[in-house]
Amino acid sequence: MNRFFTLLIFLSCGTTFAQVGPLTELNEVSLKYIKLKDSVYTITQTVLNDSVLKRNQTSLTSLLNYNTTIYLKENGLGMVSSPSFRGTTAQQTAVLWNGININSQTTGQTDFNTINTRGFDRVVVKSGGGGVVDGSNAIGGSIYLENKIKYNTGFENDLFLKYGSYNTYGIDYKTAYSTKKTSFSLGVSHQGSENDYKYLGTNRINKNGEFNNTNISTVLGFKLKSNNAINIYANIYDGKRNFSLPTPNALATKYDDFNTRSMVEWVSKSKNITSNTKVAYITENYKYYPNIARDYYTFGDVGSLFVKYNLDYELGRMLFSGGLNYNHNNGEGSDIQHEKRNLGSAVLGLKHKISKRFMYEISLRQELNSVYKSPFLYSAGLQAEITHFYSLKLNTSKNFRIPTYNDMYWEGLGNTDLKPELSYQGEMSHVLHIPNVTLTLNGYYNKVQNLLLWTPDINGVWRPKNAENVKIYGFEGLFTAKKNIGFHTVNVSATYAYTVSTNEKTDKQLIYVPYHKLTTAIGYSYKNLSAYYQYIRNGEVFTTTDNATEHILNSYMVANFGIEYNLGNKTNSYILGVQALNLWNESYESVLNRPMPGRNFNMYVNFNI
Repeated sequence: MNRFFTLLIFLSCGTTFAQVGPLTELNEVSLKYIKLKDSVYTITQTVLNDSVLKRNQTSLTSLLNYNTTIYLKENGLGMVSSPSFRGTTAQQTAVLWNGININSQTTGQTDFNTINTRGFDRVVVKSGGGGVVDGSNAIGGSIYLENKIKYNTGFENDLFLKYGSYNTYGIDYKTAYSTKKTSFSLGVSHQGSENDYKYLGTNRINKNGEFNNTNISTVLGFKLKSNNAINIYANIYDGKRNFSLPTPNALATKYDDFNTRSMVEWVSKSKNITSNTKVAYITENYKYYPNIARDYYTFGDVGSLFVKYNLDYELGRMLFSGGLNYNHNNGEGSDIQHEKRNLGSAVLGLKHKISKRFMYEISLRQELNSVYKSPFLYSAGLQAEITHFYSLKLNTSKNFRIPTYNDMYWEGLGNTDLKPELSYQGEMSHVLHIPNVTLTLNGYYNKVQNLLLWTPDINGVWRPKNAENVKIYGFEGLFTAKKNIGFHTVNVSATYAYTVSTNEKTDKQLIYVPYHKLTTAIGYSYKNLSAYYQYIRNGEVFTTTDNATEHILNSYMVANFGIEYNLGNKTNSYILGVQALNLWNESYESVLNRPMPGRNFNMYVNFNI
């Protein structure tokens, strides 16, 4: 607690300074300077790119944990990781790869420790309901993993080498070459660790926790004409993990992932019309070994075809949008018979900039399928610039989540009569912007109907059903500041979330949803020297649905510190860096009986030419 209050006092003084390149960039839109485009204006987006991607660990878990309000549940370092975004379940956060939803068709969620952030140019976090634009799962929010296509930049190379405690290593290489009409980039990343850290305060170590993974991503761009382009995206992920033992005498298990993603995109533009066509194919394959001493395993194998078409037409101060989406899933597994399903949807939208200071947007979506009753979705919002430094945003939406393959087709247990989860949301945002400082304050309310749960029947057999309704409300604060003083640069960013997420029937807080979460990042640079400090404080969470006090996970504070020096220049950089992770050697868990490591160290070199 002394460290906590000392840090708060330091931050209170430090926020009078700021940074040239904030570690967390809030992507606020000013209607004065840009034309309307196919984007969301009336809800909050946080953009993470550049140095923040390299200074965090390579997993999506670490990146979001230290830079957003999302609570991450991690079964030990590098193990299965899932989010709670604005008090929702892991299945209610959508993850999109270059516009394509990649949530697992079997579990309905994304394991954030299988997403290597070094394969992307930026990560965008969109808060709140996005079902109209992003489809199923986008109830708590959406995570966009994006690759940029650059032209006429010549030849570029970036090599990042890391080594640290527990024999943890990482190799990331990216090469790119582009001319006026062609663009090519290739990224290769390999990570691994023995992961045998000590459990603080005990005589145990993290047994059977070793892991390694390889990620390959490539992007091709071809300008056919000045207003036509073909883009090709591909990604391969191959991961192997042993699962840490929850108890000393537990059986050793392991899990293998092999996922592929490929997409062709055609973008055509004219004076007032923009057409975008995407055709993507995604596979997810896993093998789970319940006892690594045996060759027996269970498996799942799903292939998904996506076809998306969107047309934007700009007429004066109005932008009309229309889209058609088709998704075909073909899956099977040890516990799932060979099943296919087809999903379709139609989307209509309008954005209208009434004046330089006021705009509104309306979007509608209708799902089409033969399995369940199709929900009709909507989203509406407005943005008003009240003064030159204060803007108001209002947004309301209806969102959904469809049942997964496991929910519907698990042999002997699945239920094909399940309904989609429905969410009705409202949000108000206040954005204050003065030179070098931005403060965003959000208040929101969310009611989730037909929450899908696996519960035991009268015979004690667990089956899926639509059961409970959940009421969620909360407050968020997002802060960034920056300041240059001669050769000195100081930057500060911070987030805070207060979240209430209760089962309406029991009036109990959902498990693994903290009431409070605070993050802070401070950066300082002088010429070629820079240093940074990350801080996160998660409040206590309940681990049982009855909110029993004896099953509470205590709050914890974790901090990271890094320092680096650039031996090169603005054109060619040669960076040497070291990091101290969990600087204060905090003993903590984000999931019950899954201890995280104490203080540990990394060193790295980064060549960019």
